[in-house]
Amino acid sequence: MPAAPSTTPPQASPKREYKLTVNSYDRTSTLLIALLVMVGLTVFCLLVIFFANRTFPTIVPIPVVPVEATSANANQGFATEPDPPGAEDAPDLAEPQLQDTLDALTSAASISQALLSDETLEAEDIAGKGKGLGDARMAGPGGDGVVERVPRWERWKLRFEPESSGEFARWLDFHKIEIGVIGRDNLIHYAFEVSSGNPKQRAAEPTKETRGYTSAADGPMPALTNQLARKADIARHGSIVLLFYPFEVESLLWTIEQKHAEGRSANDIRETVFTVIRNGGIFSFEVIDQKYF
Repeated sequence: MPAAPSTTPPQASPKREYKLTVNSYDRTSTLLIALLVMVGLTVFCLLVIFFANRTFPTIVPIPVVPVEATSANANQGFATEPDPPGAEDAPDLAEPQLQDTLDALTSAASISQALLSDETLEAEDIAGKGKGLGDARMAGPGGDGVVERVPRWERWKLRFEPESSGEFARWLDFHKIEIGVIGRDNLIHYAFEVSSGNPKQRAAEPTKETRGYTSAADGPMPALTNQLARKADIARHGSIVLLFYPFEVESLLWTIEQKHAEGRSANDIRETVFTVIRNGGIFSFEVIDQKYF
């Protein structure tokens, strides 16, 4: 007899489980890596902003108003000016008579004919000859230009407290300010490009100096000025050390002073105190105090 079929149900195959799972260690390490990346990007952005501001500073231009120099040699006139004709000049100004005119023409024609007939006379021998003396007038001393109640370089005070002598030297070269020593040889000995390793020197007569000048009398400026004068080897010529400013700086200071005065006349100002502000490699002036009459 055939065997009866088994009634035992077939066993189900075991279920496969996914073995690659994310544990707490993986989650923590991933979070730390993400935080480090975010912090690094933030620091990088801050560094870019910081160096961009230092490398490319925002410069606000100041409208400079042209002004007249106040130096003693600014205006050059003449010592003698021509006077209007008086009564003594009346005969010379009177119209000549017809007979005098004919005589003058006859005389001129005779002289011209004699000159043309002389073949040995060269052109350079007759050029530039005459009885006139020319203009013998000399240049006069001129005036003082704009007359102000208190001269500019007497009412202007500069206060600068640099971090080092190198920064002070860079400020001088930025505005083309020269250090001058009044020598015992009656000359002014100048030093310029003092921020370089080898400052340059020159000497000139005091009568040829037309720029504004001041003595460094506030804060660390006197000591730094004397130090740079010794470095440039011009301090040995004398004991009086001055700072000579170009006319561009004078025009700039006058413009800033008038802007701060808010419509007041320069004759109403007794004193204006400036300070120096550094923005990267740019040195600018600013009014910190102003006194009036």
